[in-house]
Amino acid sequence: IMSLASRSAPMSVSVRGGGSPCVLARSSSLRRYSFVGRIRPGGQRRGVASRVFSLPSNLQSLVGAFQMVPDPMARYKQLLFMAQKLPAMDDVHKVDQNKVEGCVSQVWVIVNLDEDGKLKLEADSDSQLTKGLAALLCKGLTGATPDEVVTLEPTFIEQLGLKQSLTPSRSNGFLNMFRLIQKKAANLA
Repeated sequence: IMSLASRSAPMSVSVRGGGSPCVLARSSSLRRYSFVGRIRPGGQRRGVASRVFSLPSNLQSLVGAFQMVPDPMARYKQLLFMAQKLPAMDDVHKVDQNKVEGCVSQVWVIVNLDEDGKLKLEADSDSQLTKGLAALLCKGLTGATPDEVVTLEPTFIEQLGLKQSLTPSRSNGFLNMFRLIQKKAANLA
């Protein structure tokens, strides 16, 4: 990534696993690249050139770390490790307004602002795997602004490379967690 940060023009990057190459554009004020679109066979770009999708820096780091792990089972184990590191939520916060609907497991999410106006997330679950997914969202979205989270597209979920490790109901639950975080962030904006 260090070699990418010095470039200023959009660049194309090949995607592992046979996906079509994508175009990344560097933010002028930040040292990060954002997804612009895919490149179709023949070199044509597919995507929205006027709307650059950017990941908050913590989430971008997590996505990069998960993409570097080639084995789906190792990524799964990483989620379980993250679950162990997530502090337990006090039972007084395990209320309906913090509960994620549409999850097979019980999941609760709290979203607050710190003194700098950045998000601080807490979560808990009765399932280790779901707790790992919640930990990933907490770690990746803590420190972002409410606007960054509200405008974030859920494409990062596929970029994490967890699709093979999750059942459809777990994937749906992960998306529901993300949507609840977005809703709570919008209320804080």
